Amino acid sequence: MAKRDYYEVLGVAKSATPDEIKSAYRRLARQYHPDVAKGNPKAAEEKFKEVSEAYEVLADVEKRRRYDQMGFSGVETDFGPGGFTWQNFTHMGDLEDLLGASPLFQQFFGGLGGDPFGGGRPRAPPRGHDVEMTVRLPLSAAVRGDRPTLEVPHSGPCPDCRGTGARDGTAFETCPGCQGQGQVRRVRSQGFAQLLTIVECPRCHGTGRKILEKCPTCNGSGRRSSVERIEVAIPPGVEDGAVLRVPGHGMESVGGGRAGDLFVQVEFEPAPGFHREGTTLYAETTVPLATALLGGEVTVSTLEGHAVLKIPAGTQPETVFRLRGEGFPRLQGSARGDMNVTAHIEIPRSLSHREKELVREAFGSEGTPTKRESLFRRR
Repeated sequence: MAKRDYYEVLGVAKSATPDEIKSAYRRLARQYHPDVAKGNPKAAEEKFKEVSEAYEVLADVEKRRRYDQMGFSGVETDFGPGGFTWQNFTHMGDLEDLLGASPLFQQFFGGLGGDPFGGGRPRAPPRGHDVEMTVRLPLSAAVRGDRPTLEVPHSGPCPDCRGTGARDGTAFETCPGCQGQGQVRRVRSQGFAQLLTIVECPRCHGTGRKILEKCPTCNGSGRRSSVERIEVAIPPGVEDGAVLRVPGHGMESVGGGRAGDLFVQVEFEPAPGFHREGTTLYAETTVPLATALLGGEVTVSTLEGHAVLKIPAGTQPETVFRLRGEGFPRLQGSARGDMNVTAHIEIPRSLSHREKELVREAFGSEGTPTKRESLFRRR
């Protein structure tokens, strides 16, 4: 069954504000939670998962931007090979606000990071952060594509301490505050009810370990900086400002999870004499007056070299000629757009006596010299 658009799932417009998206999710989550919709809990569970997946994407600024630009393919790497699971859901706090300390909330949090429907699965390793870069290319790269090499900054696990932050990877002990879980539970009273909150352990900051002696290489951070040289394929027809995703070339995960992605924004340098609108290339050329009057050919520059433009006799100023197939291809397409060339007629600034006589003969009495001009020439 085809996936539905996330905005359609939540019943909001594409221009919806974060508050509107959150409000729609709260309403649907309460409606479809299986413990509420007891008539058909299996169908309700699927609906609840569908609206939660939509909320996971639209409530996150970066994921929403990628989804708006590239659709489902822009966020597919945020989930596993099988698609969205509850291990990918990062907005448990919103459900805590919604369900409070009720049995629904207790079930949703059943076990640290577990399945909200009783699976009790352990928390998945966190995914690495994404990296964003910008590459500037000549406009001609939008015609045939390009493969620039980028230097991508990385921060990965320190090889000397294996990412633990402790000397030799062994100078640590289990955190006494969370017993190695990386999280602690806090219970506070709210009227006649008790509110359960699960937060990162303040002693170990979620690592589950207490470092006894810091690693001298990374000073206890467990991370080392490096630079990766990677060749990025820029497809023909890509638009200025487009963002391309390179999976798995972002930051490495701290906990051994999947690496983040690299997002490359493409910017094209201005090309003097040219400008682009979609697949059409616009340019200008100057045509000598004689060629405009009598017809002929002129050579015009293109993004890939030169082309011959045929000028018919009697061409008027600012006539636009079309050179087919000299524009840009559509993204993931083969056919190219056209190049529109505006012809400016070159008018001589001065003429010799003979040239003036020929112009007068060609264009009639309007060019006949005045009496004063004739007397001046005789002198």
